[in-house]
Amino acid sequence: MDLDLLAPRRHLAAVGLLLVWLLSSPGCGGGGDASSSSGAMGASAAASSGDAVSKADALDKEDMLDKAQPGALANARNAALVAFASSMGAASLWSPDSLAALASRDDAWGAAPSAALSYNPGPWLPAMADAGITSVRGFHAAPNANGWAPIAAAGMSAVGILQWSSGPVHTLPVNDLSGWQRYVAAQVRRYKGRVKYWEVWNEPPNFTADQSPVSYAKVVAAAFDAAKAVDPTVQLGLAAKSNHVNYLAETIAAGAAGKYDFVTLHPYEVASLLPQGWEGQFMAIVPRVRRMLQDKDPAKAAVPLWFTEIGFNAASPAASGEGPLRQADMLVRIYTMAFAQGVARTYWFDPSDSEGLTMGLTTADGTKRPAWHALRSLNTYLGARPRYAGWTQPGNAYYGFVFTGPQGVVLSAWSRPGQSTVLTLASDVTVVDPRTGATTTSRTPTLTEAPAIWIAPAGSAQAQQWLSDAAASSGKPFPWNGDHSASASVQLTAGATPEGVFMKDAPAATVVNNVAEFNLEGTTGACFAVDPTFLPLYATTPIRITAVLRGHGHGDPGFNLLYESDAPIASGDVNGLVPSSEGWYRVVGTRFHEKTWTVPNARFVGMFGFNFCLYADGPAHSQFSIRRVTVSR
Repeated sequence: MDLDLLAPRRHLAAVGLLLVWLLSSPGCGGGGDASSSSGAMGASAAASSGDAVSKADALDKEDMLDKAQPGALANARNAALVAFASSMGAASLWSPDSLAALASRDDAWGAAPSAALSYNPGPWLPAMADAGITSVRGFHAAPNANGWAPIAAAGMSAVGILQWSSGPVHTLPVNDLSGWQRYVAAQVRRYKGRVKYWEVWNEPPNFTADQSPVSYAKVVAAAFDAAKAVDPTVQLGLAAKSNHVNYLAETIAAGAAGKYDFVTLHPYEVASLLPQGWEGQFMAIVPRVRRMLQDKDPAKAAVPLWFTEIGFNAASPAASGEGPLRQADMLVRIYTMAFAQGVARTYWFDPSDSEGLTMGLTTADGTKRPAWHALRSLNTYLGARPRYAGWTQPGNAYYGFVFTGPQGVVLSAWSRPGQSTVLTLASDVTVVDPRTGATTTSRTPTLTEAPAIWIAPAGSAQAQQWLSDAAASSGKPFPWNGDHSASASVQLTAGATPEGVFMKDAPAATVVNNVAEFNLEGTTGACFAVDPTFLPLYATTPIRITAVLRGHGHGDPGFNLLYESDAPIASGDVNGLVPSSEGWYRVVGTRFHEKTWTVPNARFVGMFGFNFCLYADGPAHSQFSIRRVTVSR
């Protein structure tokens, strides 16, 4: 964390409200609209068609003023900031150089407010600052209320979202690219020197009636050119919903190549599977994107990758009452593994409960949840910019990630589902409970599914051991579920430990006639993931999928095999899956039998975490059981 930016915070409690007032006045540029944040669960940031016309007119007028007096608006705003801040003893923060430094901060810890919260950040910003959040993704500038100001007053950087249409709401402006470029130029000019990073649209193809990657590519390319013409240092982000790697690939191929500076994803769905032990799928997100970029746009293969929205619901699972605790545990896993695989920034959705959701680090009334304490604990011990050293997995007993932090060598770790492990360490460590922030000292700590943060003093025997383990794992794949890179096949058998194939929301195995099976009756079928070590991370691969299954002797059991492929997105369903050429498979008889599908063009990317489904289309057809599923090269 930059000390020169933190030091002025002691002044901000006194000057924050006055500063917001200053920046909100029309003379300081607070009267125009900025990009709105819209959470993955929230409303779109696009303007109504009536508002869009008036916006375009206003932006054109501002363009004309800046053309007549280059930099006049930005200079006037910054001069006002400097004059006011100087009078309050905070000139070092609000000088033009400090504004640029604030905008350019290398912020790893972020918050992504919902559309509702982005209109009024003041109430939730103090709790986020206390937790160690240093960047906010999305802000809104309503007439006479500049949403950027309170974010800056809290010492945080802001990331904007470019989303606008002169036509119907929720439409990519491909029929008015000149209007789109005027809008982009005006936004970048208005916040020049204050906002450096802008995402192009919010998680496309969401929030638009036109979901074509071709259309999005046109919007991205036009935005990039318009923004760079105003400010060559501004950074534009290529975006996609969930973990939609194929959408990114098609957008790049359709004309967006070279027209972005970073990439953003919102892999909520992959994160939601972490309680089921899907760490391997989560850890493959960045490597898959890197491999795709190497194929489609090699000059951009190393651009930063951000998770600008990710989160976990605090609502309690039925009858358990442990929702807030589970949310905290998943936050630790998400941030730990995001940083470990090279995600440059991770933004939690939501700072506070809003829009009827319970995703917040705090409740709607500001009460801090265990997840808030977990984020603060991680930030405290990993530091402002986490430095990942490598992974460790002694005895295949737990997941462990090693970092070098400001107070020593840090291990963020948790056990496999349903397991508990007592470790004997080489020397004492500080044991942090992320749910509360409480610390103890131990040489024989117990590790459970609830993640722990352990700190070994630099130079201690345990610190050296962790660093040695991390160095030994450097460059190796994450073998959380075994290394299947040389296997001819992988499989899942009911009642047995998965061997490279995993079922989403798998029911407990039941035994019928001395044979274990997964009974799918009453469901929509089953979806599966293949361990990332088995197939190339981003390549078209012919495979065979074999299921051993039986009907239940009633109803009309059957399903379609749906899978992730290299087919154009337009030919698949909303989940990025295409049907097997064999069509509907009707399950006949009550004895187990074997069915094999030949899949010539599998390209497994885990858009929602899973790779293929036996989709029964509802309970009317799910009267069947599965004994085994095998995937072969």
